[in-house]
Amino acid sequence: KMDVINQLTRDNRVDTSKVGVTVDEGVVTLEGEVPTYLARLSAASDVSDVLGVVDVDNRLSVSYPAILPLPTDEEIAESIRVKLGANPDINLLDMDVSVSAGWVTLRGTVDAYWKKIYAENLVEPEPGVVLIENHIAVVPTEGIVDKQLANDIVQSLEAKANVDAEDVNVSVENGLVTLSGTVPSWRARQSALDSARYTAGVIGIDNRLRISGP
Repeated sequence: KMDVINQLTRDNRVDTSKVGVTVDEGVVTLEGEVPTYLARLSAASDVSDVLGVVDVDNRLSVSYPAILPLPTDEEIAESIRVKLGANPDINLLDMDVSVSAGWVTLRGTVDAYWKKIYAENLVEPEPGVVLIENHIAVVPTEGIVDKQLANDIVQSLEAKANVDAEDVNVSVENGLVTLSGTVPSWRARQSALDSARYTAGVIGIDNRLRISGP
């Protein structure tokens, strides 16, 4: 717990004055308030880097300072539409962006799972955002059989220096990937997740990987 608190305190992006930390069997729970959505994401990222942490339950709420002039919900939505619509890497079709009290909901379709995540990443820095619900659907344009999809993910895992592919089980059903098994660290868990995330044809991921420790 002290390592987590010290890590958060050292990050100038995170105001820890209203952040509470509890730890149970390596699972860290963050509660309280932070002044921006970036601070909320940064806090979770900081905690995941601490040795011994196996999972992060981020319950932090975003409360922007009263003196900060914030855009209206419609202004936030319009800014997001412009940003996503102008990005050539996403090609988000049937885009629908709604915002209520800073709570952003994204809808539409993309042809790859990583584009769904990338769209959310682009929205995260928008002023006034307090939370994001990502309902973008993944509809691959090419028919890729599940067996080939699983093989592609395994090959990607084998190329990772911090992941032992033999300890990771990959199953695929109708484009939905399930990862199970054990990895030595949070970073290795994230690396394995990226292998599935950036493989063409993946429409969703159920990440059940456990962290065994070094």
